[in-house]
Amino acid sequence: MNNTKTNPTKNQTQTACIRTFGCQMNVHDSDRMRRMLIEAGYEEVERYEDADLVILNTCYVRENAVDRVRGHLGELNRLKREGKVKKVALTGCIGAAEEGGELKEQYGIDLVLGTHNTYELASFIGLPNMEETFTPDLPGMKGQHSAFVTIMTGCNYQCSYCIVPTVRGRMICRPLENVLGEVKELVESGTKYITLLGQTVDAWRQKGLRFCDLLERVSEIAPRVWFTTSHPSNMEDRTLELIGRKDNIVKRLHLPVQSGSDRMLKMMHRGYKAERYRRKIEVFRENVPDGTLSTDIIAGHPGETEEDHQRTLELVEDCGFDAAYIFKFSPRRGTEAAEMPGRVPEEVVQRRFLEILRAVEGNALKRNREKIGAEEEIYIRHPRGEDGIAIGETWSGHAVHVETDASPGEYVRARVNSAGPHVLYAEEI
Repeated sequence: MNNTKTNPTKNQTQTACIRTFGCQMNVHDSDRMRRMLIEAGYEEVERYEDADLVILNTCYVRENAVDRVRGHLGELNRLKREGKVKKVALTGCIGAAEEGGELKEQYGIDLVLGTHNTYELASFIGLPNMEETFTPDLPGMKGQHSAFVTIMTGCNYQCSYCIVPTVRGRMICRPLENVLGEVKELVESGTKYITLLGQTVDAWRQKGLRFCDLLERVSEIAPRVWFTTSHPSNMEDRTLELIGRKDNIVKRLHLPVQSGSDRMLKMMHRGYKAERYRRKIEVFRENVPDGTLSTDIIAGHPGETEEDHQRTLELVEDCGFDAAYIFKFSPRRGTEAAEMPGRVPEEVVQRRFLEILRAVEGNALKRNREKIGAEEEIYIRHPRGEDGIAIGETWSGHAVHVETDASPGEYVRARVNSAGPHVLYAEEI
């Protein structure tokens, strides 16, 4: 934490450590809790052993995320017994699930909060009680070169495999004026890159306005804009056209497909067919020919056959994804898929996972090599490391490694001299 404010009611500055697991929504929620800790006079530390309070902001989407949290809780339980940590808080999606209460009893956690009552952290750390607050309206961190802005929470879909509607609730759209007000404040504080967030961000609606209208209004304020995560059923041609038309919207689309098989998409309750998804990608390519496309794919959902898997490979080839987040099916307690028959053997799931991965990486490498020799304006996202390499992003959404002294938030001009499936390598001009 920077600019830590000492709470005059305390004789000694207290320390806190935040660990964040999961998606960008959790990263943003952690920033909001960090702001509250600053207001309460806490100083942030990196090590558990140096912290009076440890907050684990958790993900519940997949089993391996929960297993990681259990490992951290075991370590923290030991440190509490040794007197090296005073209090532990569990927040986020696990906190909103039934398992949150079970973990509290098992590991002696002091505070468990879900995704809708983050404001209760205030009274726990000595701030005045907050009235029940819509979480995205809690103050976030300012003065950073990039920032997340939540425009909606929850989800109204009932995908067979997904626990999000259970732990984050039904969709709530944040008022337009609140979103624009936060964006304006962030930009005035020095933020140059705004990422709009939502479980299904393109489902945002308000009084006849749709997501495309909000995106355009934000692009009139922020120097650089992106959004995630979208749902194919909500993605309008107007939005895809806007991405191509507005210079300051990053030309990257993340549109989860999950499967290329219509039979599996129906079992998953995704609400569209593969051909409709392909059509969305065609419109994107027509309007944003140099843009990048990423997706989510699940390998081994219950009932998936070899033919279903082949349909997914065909869709990967047709769409030419630049990247994909590929997940092996993970049953979540409380979801329909967890009780479905037809569980796919682990060795089959692993093979399908690798086949999808190879197909995606093959397409991505081919497309990235087409960028070799191109000159690009690169936005620096992460500062140079000991090797002198900084990590940046082109306007088309490609990740770039470039040797430069530029700081995060600055632009450099560079020439691409080599490429891998996940990143471009460039030399500053």
